Amino acid sequence: MKPLREDIVLRVDVHSVDRLLDREGSPLVCPRIHPEVARAIRAEAAGHPKGSRFRITAGVPSGDLGRLGEVRTAIQSHFREECADAEEEIRALAYKGRWTFLVAFLVVGLVILANEAIVYWFEGRFITVLSESLIIVAWVTLWGPAETLLFSHFPVRRARDLARSLASAAVTLEATAMDPALPRAS
Repeated sequence: MKPLREDIVLRVDVHSVDRLLDREGSPLVCPRIHPEVARAIRAEAAGHPKGSRFRITAGVPSGDLGRLGEVRTAIQSHFREECADAEEEIRALAYKGRWTFLVAFLVVGLVILANEAIVYWFEGRFITVLSESLIIVAWVTLWGPAETLLFSHFPVRRARDLARSLASAAVTLEATAMDPALPRAS
């Protein structure tokens, strides 16, 4: 049985909860966090293995410590939305990959048929070069669609899994050392 892993603590210090939230930049009703805060959290979490559990600790002024529910809702909503966007992108990549691969495969078939016709009707060194060039062009045609179908979804899946982990992270608030309400050490 695997031992339970401890949560990885991701810390972000902000001037205030109001600056952490993206009230002015987002027209959405669901609360969101500021894009810079999201980028900082995502960047700090990205270096950890897949399946890691996170706890997000926001350093805020002591006057904002009572706004935990609002911050938790905004962080979870933001990363759930990122997860949903990634899911949609994965579906779009799969759709695009299937159709472009099918079209490319048809192009390969047509080019090979044209190549066979040229080789059948004509002879010579130039025809041999043309024939081999057409075969190369046919297979290179498959390169982009095959890459889309087989490999393009991996970074998007990683982003989706990271967003899912961050959406389910425990959120806590702590008073920051730069809090004006705290006594300063001399």
